[in-house]
Amino acid sequence: MLNFKTLLPGISAASLIIAVLGTALFALCHTAIKSDNLTLYVDNYLLHIIWITFLQAILSTFLSIFLAVAMAKALSMIDFFGKSFLIRIMPVTFILPTLVVVTGLLSVYGQQGLFATCFAYLGLSFSTSIYGLVGILLAHVFLNFPYASGLFYQTLNSVPVEQKQLAAQLNFSHFTYFKLVEWPLLRRQLLPMSGLIFMLCFTSFAIVLALGGGPKYTTIEVAIYQSIRDFDLMQAVMLAIIQLICCMSFVWVLRKINHYHNLSAQYIRYQYRLPNTVTISLVSAVIVILGAMYILLPMVTLLIEGIGYFHWSQLNWAFQQAVIYSLIIAFGSAMVAMLLALLILWTNSRLLISNQQQWSNRLMLVGSLILTIPSMVLASGLFILLFQYVDNAVFVCGLMMLCNGLMALPFILKNLEVPMFDVTSRYWQLCQSLNIAGIRHFYLIEYKSLKKLLTLSLAFSALFSMGDFGVIALFGGQAVTTLPYYLYQQIAHYHYQESTVTAAFLLILSFSLLIVMDYDRT
Repeated sequence: MLNFKTLLPGISAASLIIAVLGTALFALCHTAIKSDNLTLYVDNYLLHIIWITFLQAILSTFLSIFLAVAMAKALSMIDFFGKSFLIRIMPVTFILPTLVVVTGLLSVYGQQGLFATCFAYLGLSFSTSIYGLVGILLAHVFLNFPYASGLFYQTLNSVPVEQKQLAAQLNFSHFTYFKLVEWPLLRRQLLPMSGLIFMLCFTSFAIVLALGGGPKYTTIEVAIYQSIRDFDLMQAVMLAIIQLICCMSFVWVLRKINHYHNLSAQYIRYQYRLPNTVTISLVSAVIVILGAMYILLPMVTLLIEGIGYFHWSQLNWAFQQAVIYSLIIAFGSAMVAMLLALLILWTNSRLLISNQQQWSNRLMLVGSLILTIPSMVLASGLFILLFQYVDNAVFVCGLMMLCNGLMALPFILKNLEVPMFDVTSRYWQLCQSLNIAGIRHFYLIEYKSLKKLLTLSLAFSALFSMGDFGVIALFGGQAVTTLPYYLYQQIAHYHYQESTVTAAFLLILSFSLLIVMDYDRT
């Protein structure tokens, strides 16, 4: 039987989340209504912004999913030296700081990048510009397609060996095998993964701001930021409401049409592969080589150029201050996200044990509510409400920890929800008989069993916060400067060499955090 002490942790965390999100939305709407300028600019440009937002998100999602399926299928058909390393490195791009991705792509595809240098050496002109829709798509696909590829590859590897052997005995062609055996598994993940990628691209901010190239490819998220900067609050509120309605509608539609349950894949060590023809092996090898180059080339080039352009004078006080603030905010955000997640999951697991499925769903929905409220909407509301405190470094750091922690919360909940319920339910009767409860129960059962996964989630949250640019774009300035904000200032002022060094340092710092995380999926 549930008691108040059991419900209190989850209720407290859910109340805090609702209070922060509600306060931000109320402040945004209230300030706009009180504004002297109540004019709404519902014109062709607004319609163009909405159209571009949907267009780039749809194209980015389609390209990411198509390339991910092709890459996963190619990886499942051939073996080669370094395959394990490539599979381990692919998910890293999903959580890399977005401005590091922008700088890495500029180092390869920019006017001073690797391709331009190679073309000039061959006496050819390189006139393709990375700015605009091409650059936005390049960055979004770079962030999302490797992560989806890794997930799809694991799904293809989860096909039981007996089914593969039966397909070989029946002389299935590769197309028939994919259609009858692999596709039913993949399609369970296509819609959830497409929805996740679409939402991330739809609410993308730093990439569009850096690579959009001007008003022609401005999205709703960037338009909100520009309206706040111009103190056109009514326009900012209208754009925020439009984006909020779009996000919530999309989540609702996705839940309605997604009739497939999440796949619970079992990874089999013993490998068996259908016989390949030379042509199929060659095509697979070409796909893998091109995909690996697309993933690795920006990061490798960025590291090489960053080391080459490095000078000790670049480690000035502004840079050191940005590093210190980034680390403080990153680990503070990770602690906030982890604390809220554990409070929610503590109550959620006990709700499930008591067969309170409906209340469990509501609690988890509150924890993931931030997914339907774009970060720029949250930051805008808090910025307007707390504008007088933006010069206070301690206050700004605390506020950024809270915002970034809330944005990382849904991903931690997804990682820990099932494992924590499994562990709690497995030892529930024993702990009840031994009168083990409260903090002691958490330490002996959840913490001891999930220590590795908790560490992974904490590191992920820290890395997620370290690379965030949405909140710091509004609150950053004289009081607080993080590495992404410092990097954006260098990119905006066309300091290519300095920005490359900063991005390389941020990349190395990110990989240092990732060492803590275990990507071993064997």
